[in-house]
Amino acid sequence: MAKFKIFMTDKTWPDTTIEEKIIRDGLDAELILSRGGTPEEICREGRDCDALMVLFTPMGREYLEHFERCRLLVRMGIGTNTVDLPTATKKGIMVCNVPDYCQEEVADHVLALFLEITRKVGLLDRQVKSGGWDMTVADPVPRLQGKTFGLLGCGGIGRMTGRRAASFGMRLLGYDPFVPEETFRAEGIERRTDLRTFLSEADVVSLHVPLTPETEGIINRETLACMKRSAYLINTARGALIADDDLHEALTSGIIAGAALDVLREEPPRGIPRLLTLPNLVITPHAAWNSDAAIPELRVKAAEEVVRFFREGRPRNLVNREVLSALRERTAS
Repeated sequence: MAKFKIFMTDKTWPDTTIEEKIIRDGLDAELILSRGGTPEEICREGRDCDALMVLFTPMGREYLEHFERCRLLVRMGIGTNTVDLPTATKKGIMVCNVPDYCQEEVADHVLALFLEITRKVGLLDRQVKSGGWDMTVADPVPRLQGKTFGLLGCGGIGRMTGRRAASFGMRLLGYDPFVPEETFRAEGIERRTDLRTFLSEADVVSLHVPLTPETEGIINRETLACMKRSAYLINTARGALIADDDLHEALTSGIIAGAALDVLREEPPRGIPRLLTLPNLVITPHAAWNSDAAIPELRVKAAEEVVRFFREGRPRNLVNREVLSALRERTAS
């Protein structure tokens, strides 16, 4: 019988061979894949595990309460907004993510969306294939050189996006209170410390911030009103950063020129939300992270975090650092 039980709640790939090999080679552990079901059923099934590997299964308080032995939760992705971090900390569960995978892919996807809403290649393609030959259906088409590309969030993906935008001859503008000044200078990004000033100067605003209580709905009626009427909004981060009804109003009333989204507040959406029917909005199905290299990278790095935790006592990418003091207090008592 293996010393540790690792429970994987869900996956989108065909098997678990990559994870099994890394965990088996590094630990006396067994990897068990959930049979599936509701989040409640999945968590009941894995309640006696020592570590969790979670892709899409939500880990709210009511689900985390099922786990009595679990010491590690690996979120197989970047965002941890589906995990109740205070509850995990209270239970002594270290939560980590994989923040450094798919960065190149997401940056590429931002530029693909950017070109689609400005150059409108897809629209022109569909028009020609339906028998037309009229380039003016894409008007107005802005010249990109000299325009200002705004990065709301200047972490790894934001900076990679900026480098790509700069290759089009665009000026880079950034808003991020957590990134040091030297990073802005090294990347050639002009810093703005006031959000509304930042929004008013940008011709394109691309969102690269995590979803937190402070950033939820950061793009709303008031902030959209700060943007240029010719500006475009791109979101490949998290859907709840945007107030959907306010964006719908902005797109239909000409407050901004267009938007491109890879994420929604609810995924997949129920039916077709009215926002998705607008001609000046482009949508992709949370696909920015996807590539033939990104998924294996995610799987390897997530499994390596499991091994690292049981060998070294903590993962590399610990999210809830407060758990360390909580564990020390528990040990002392």
